[in-house]
Amino acid sequence: MDHHDHSGHHNMHHDHSAMSSHNMNNSSMQPMHNMDAMAMSMSFFFGTTGTILFDQWAFSTVGGLIGSMIGILIMAALYEGLKYYREFLFWKTYNALQYRAVSIPGKGVVNDDNQIVQPTMWSSMHCFQTFLHMIQMILSYFLMLIFMTYNVWLCIAVVVGAGIGYFLFGWKKSVIVDVTEHCH
Repeated sequence: MDHHDHSGHHNMHHDHSAMSSHNMNNSSMQPMHNMDAMAMSMSFFFGTTGTILFDQWAFSTVGGLIGSMIGILIMAALYEGLKYYREFLFWKTYNALQYRAVSIPGKGVVNDDNQIVQPTMWSSMHCFQTFLHMIQMILSYFLMLIFMTYNVWLCIAVVVGAGIGYFLFGWKKSVIVDVTEHCH
């Protein structure tokens, strides 16, 4: 077995006494080696090498780390922006329905052109919101997995990116007027 690359795993101990001689062929050793390679440190560390999410996104230099941090920072800021964009679309749709729609008995909620404007499950806006929700979920899980690498530099990039995203997009939330408020 190849034990030369156990950086970050020096506290792990392997008991190979249960392995019999017929299990020592290459095919049975491969899964054991993959388990060793997949084991990860469960403590924060300052590293300048690593793999992020995919084998193709790996870095082994300080420049690669900085580039990865910038990419993660942008990803986290976009995640925050997407959250507020979805909320903006919701309120835009809600306000349009509330102020342009009139309830007509027997017809439902209609607009000035006498078209029904009540939202449905299959409306284009709801489908678009569903698509954006799926993108938001993917980004959130990617950011969580990046944080779970325990690389302090990458964790800092996630937090700073989320902070920048909130700074850029979150301020609008405080100026949104509650459309259900009757005392203007």
